[in-house]
Amino acid sequence: MNSEQTSMINSIQNISFKESFEQLGDEDKNYIYYLSKACWAGQPIVLFQTSYESPALFIIFQTFFSSFSNFSEMKSTLLKENITEENYTGFMRYAAKFYSYFGNYTSSKKKFFPLIPLEDFEKILRKSNQYNDFSSIWEIIKYIIYDSSENAMNINLEEKNGKNNYYFGGIKEDQIKKIDEALKKKKISLLNTRLLMLNPSKIVVLVGSIEEKQELLDNENNEIILLYGEFSSLLKKMNGYLEDAKKYTSKDQDKEILNDYINFFNTGDIVEHQKSQEKWVKENSSSIDFNFGWLETILDPMGVRGLFEGFVGLADNFGSQKYEQFVKMIPQLISELPWDKNFEKDINAIQFNSMEVICFGRNGCPYGKCLPKYFNIKEKVGLKNILFFNACPSFNAKENNYFFIEDKDNELIYNFGKKTTQILTSIKQLMGYGSGKLFRVRKDPETNQEEANFNRELINPITEKVIDKYYLNDESFEEKFTTIASVLNECRALLIGLYFCGNETIQDLFYVNKADFKSVTYTIWILFFTETILGLNSYDEKNKSWVHPFMQARWIITKYILENQKEGEEIIKFDLNDIDKENFKLQINKEMILCSANEVLSKLMLKMNIWKCIGDVESATECIRHYSEIDETFLKIKKIIDKNEEKNKFYLYHNLIRDEKDGTVSYKEYEESLEGIVESNLDRFGTQFNKDVYSQWVKYVTNFIKN
Repeated sequence: MNSEQTSMINSIQNISFKESFEQLGDEDKNYIYYLSKACWAGQPIVLFQTSYESPALFIIFQTFFSSFSNFSEMKSTLLKENITEENYTGFMRYAAKFYSYFGNYTSSKKKFFPLIPLEDFEKILRKSNQYNDFSSIWEIIKYIIYDSSENAMNINLEEKNGKNNYYFGGIKEDQIKKIDEALKKKKISLLNTRLLMLNPSKIVVLVGSIEEKQELLDNENNEIILLYGEFSSLLKKMNGYLEDAKKYTSKDQDKEILNDYINFFNTGDIVEHQKSQEKWVKENSSSIDFNFGWLETILDPMGVRGLFEGFVGLADNFGSQKYEQFVKMIPQLISELPWDKNFEKDINAIQFNSMEVICFGRNGCPYGKCLPKYFNIKEKVGLKNILFFNACPSFNAKENNYFFIEDKDNELIYNFGKKTTQILTSIKQLMGYGSGKLFRVRKDPETNQEEANFNRELINPITEKVIDKYYLNDESFEEKFTTIASVLNECRALLIGLYFCGNETIQDLFYVNKADFKSVTYTIWILFFTETILGLNSYDEKNKSWVHPFMQARWIITKYILENQKEGEEIIKFDLNDIDKENFKLQINKEMILCSANEVLSKLMLKMNIWKCIGDVESATECIRHYSEIDETFLKIKKIIDKNEEKNKFYLYHNLIRDEKDGTVSYKEYEESLEGIVESNLDRFGTQFNKDVYSQWVKYVTNFIKN
């Protein structure tokens, strides 16, 4: 390996929206300003869902950086105090990455560390004239930040050699499942909760809300206490900004949606959130879009509790028009899937919007979203798909030169990478996450009569027997599949994305030249396989488990292809002649991708869809278990990847500034650098959030430390 292969790569995703914003009128600018303030006000909740030390790090960084008048002064001060340029850069890289993921674990659930020794990190912190204000916090967490022991490396259950911030007090998986069943029977949502075990017979369910109250849940096995008021002060800030936003919209529907959010954050009652989501799906005329709540279950090791997020965006009307054409294609595309119409829900209102994301208050930023979260609303009302086109990555030869593929393939990624990312993401969002029916049987509790939303004599195309599995009453997909829900959903969506990525009509919507159709299709597959190989660093070799469900899904598809491609018609091969020299080559057969790849994909895609439709957890679990395994050859490749290239993905969001005298809102742009990322967060949060974060952090500090 040469030094270029082993170098640290920093990639900053610049989330810019200046041109579109400045074309808006004053009222819309104020509306977006307050929606954005609400979004950012909720983001610190993510700190508490990531790790024990993350809220403390936030306080330290905000206090440290605010103690200097500007970054030039800070850097010159530090360098004059015998801080090396290398240590300064290492410190800034860690801070910028922390702000990008709002915690010290990436969205892949992997811990990251400062690349400078602890004593040098502390030496820098001590140069602040406010060091004494955060020194006691620093003393508590400094060794935790640098802790690289096995159970500190990944977000997972303790019994699976991980750490997490959803379950405290030593509560184990079997106990969690029993508590969750009791909560579901009482129709209490798991999404906005965390669990704290005081002792084996007394469990506290922490519920996100402003209202602080306590309820005792009647349960024969455990004493379950519902403790409302989790994140109360942060949610109160959010609601204040949402109330302000209402003053700057004349749309009654938007005001109703905002009221539903306000009610939800006040009470913690998920019904109020569902009301907002139902109205949000029906409202499709607004050029300013937003959504808030515990929307994704990707960080919870059990796969059922939500990660808080919010986003605000500006509709790209020109781009959205082409997606309207995409939506019109859905009936035809669905008819081309390898299952019949009985396994598809009735097509309700489906929207697909292209949007400039203004702020995304979570960890990182996805390329798109498919909402609402709730399947009952998707089935009855419809769904909305969003592509955040300004969050899709650009590709260049320096940052995206993969050493294990051919130069010509790297050139294709450079030329078509951004376009192919948009195409695959769009198909995944619209067809992958938006298709499929959940077979459901509802029982009347009084008469015990059953009502099914499917033909009870329908044959399962996999087993060729009458379907005898289904979802009961209002059981959700996540509740049914729990820990494998995310990987199954992502695997199915990716399969559908790959299946349709060569569709020339779809590519034409993205303004792909006819002469480039085959090259674009091939590039989608190249990127898929390269990201799969890089994603091997998400595999925990010792525990034989995957840290990130999205990377696991990519590997499942890749391994399935390797095991099921025909001899002489291989889609992919690996040249391992130099494996002992820590080098290998991925060879991709362009002709096979363009002619027979879909034949291989369709078989796995059929299984994944049927299992999801009928809730066949056992079959899905066994398939996922088998295709998630990694043999010795790929463990060698994983070791090469682990050594070879660490890509640091950073996210730079710009701010909106309001002049309180005349009410004008202006766009503040930041330098595309590590300093720019830190400065934007310093301006965004200042130190006014420190008190709220600290008071929440110390509430359960004893239980955190025990973990």
